[in-house]
Amino acid sequence: MEGLSFSIHRSELPVQIDMDSIIAVKLIQASEVDRSVYSSIIKEIRYLMSLRENCITHVSRSQNKVSGSLAKFARSEGRTMTWLGSGPPEALELAAIDCKDFGG
Repeated sequence: MEGLSFSIHRSELPVQIDMDSIIAVKLIQASEVDRSVYSSIIKEIRYLMSLRENCITHVSRSQNKVSGSLAKFARSEGRTMTWLGSGPPEALELAAIDCKDFGG
């Protein structure tokens, strides 16, 4: 959610969200009121997404190695970090592999 908020406040461009959890994507995209334990988070995400043109899609973990790498990095660092226009070297290398594997 921090990344979404940051993106909205730093740019006027549309926001593209790729998630490896199909359940999370469906919860966020659902039109009915969410009554799950995640309802407050889902409500906040929906609000943030209403502020900007956006697209949210499910991408399997095998097609998004960067996401896994950044999650592992975050767990090992134990803090939030932001990169503008770049990222950690491992993530950049995996991004090139993801694009190649995806046909990009």
